[in-house]
Amino acid sequence: MSQDTRCPICERGESRFLREVDGYAYFECMACGSLHADPDLLRMMDAGQSPVGKYENDYWEQERIAAVERAAGLALCRVGEAILYARRPVNRFLDVGAGPGFLLENLQTMLDPEGKIFHAAEQFPPPYAVSNPNYHRNGLASLEPGFDAGVCIEVVEHLTPAMLRGLLSALSGIAAPGSFWLFNTGMPDYVKNEDPGYLDPLRRGHVVSYSLQAIRLIFSEFGFIANELPGKSFAFYAEYKDSNDLSFDSRIYQALPDNIALLKRNELLFHAAFEAARAYLYYDGYLKRTAWASSLNDALKAVDAVGFRKWIRKLRR
Repeated sequence: MSQDTRCPICERGESRFLREVDGYAYFECMACGSLHADPDLLRMMDAGQSPVGKYENDYWEQERIAAVERAAGLALCRVGEAILYARRPVNRFLDVGAGPGFLLENLQTMLDPEGKIFHAAEQFPPPYAVSNPNYHRNGLASLEPGFDAGVCIEVVEHLTPAMLRGLLSALSGIAAPGSFWLFNTGMPDYVKNEDPGYLDPLRRGHVVSYSLQAIRLIFSEFGFIANELPGKSFAFYAEYKDSNDLSFDSRIYQALPDNIALLKRNELLFHAAFEAARAYLYYDGYLKRTAWASSLNDALKAVDAVGFRKWIRKLRR
């Protein structure tokens, strides 16, 4: 069994061996709760000396079908939700780590045929990437600042802490104050309770599952305020500099008129985004009520047990 190690994410907790996947050890930090591959592997990735994290033709080819499916379904809903939640009019929107750019083309077809609003950035474009003036092949470096919102879908789990900091440093240079960013990635509760196979170093390149505690810590270094998305164990959001503390009930039911108008350019997408956001909000409420009821039941059982023991002692006197 691999030895326990210091957490490379929060850099203060002890990480205990979790399991081995395809010959690579994964650990769980006892302080921040993140799950991560062996720190030695992460350091090798940062140095470009590891077979893990090299997104070349074989990787992109096996990702192609998933990219098509996401761009026509899940990713569209996440974009719609981000626009709905944003507290500034969305005039420029960015897909960060866009892969082949299929989502960009779907969004332009549905909402932005003139190509004025939606952009996509990818640092390692696959051979079949789209040819589109709004698809930026050099990552975030060449983009003009002033983006109002964006998504980053199935990217963060591929990044070492150093890589994540590099992405956030670049993103902070183009994000408008108060901009809203939705990150879709499997977090520890999701990995442990819903998809244990999410940690996958060789096929999907998933090397880290960042906890919300770790995310808040790292994102704050670059001016982002990060927080949970109601009901989602696979996503979080971040706002740049000017964070809005509105409840998600208000974000959904009192979305900005400009953003509603943008989404209603395609009624199907508007309703898909609205109903998805509302369903997860209600699901979150259900989970919290269930947890409260369960804790109350445990407390009552404990009280009953104490009372029963006192009654037995009285009988024995």
